[in-house]
Amino acid sequence: MQLVLTPQTLRYAWGSTTEYWFSRTDYNIYSISQLPCHDDSKLVSLGYIPFITICNEEVIRAYIKSLNNPKVSAVFDKLSTYDCVETFWKYFNAYPEISSGFDDFENKYVVEKVGEWCSANGVEYRIEE
Repeated sequence: MQLVLTPQTLRYAWGSTTEYWFSRTDYNIYSISQLPCHDDSKLVSLGYIPFITICNEEVIRAYIKSLNNPKVSAVFDKLSTYDCVETFWKYFNAYPEISSGFDDFENKYVVEKVGEWCSANGVEYRIEE
């Protein structure tokens, strides 16, 4: 059995912590509201594990680092979570050199992180577009 990583499946990674759970039994991802209970330890005993959570700040900071621009990095290194996200979107809209590669980077980053999560949790997977 394999977890199929599709654009829909990858959207679950954008949930909040413990919002989505992976079932080792049927290799599906479920919202906490679809599960038989809300007790984390009970869910784990039933074969569920929390699905990976990726936040905007994580992707933005990784992208800024990938630009290898010391001036831009210096600005973002000093920012709080909220300010980081807000400032990024201001820069994104104002500077094409920042916005031009973000979508591709974001997609690759999420696929890579979910793949790492799968490997770390012994979940076989395949990528489907």
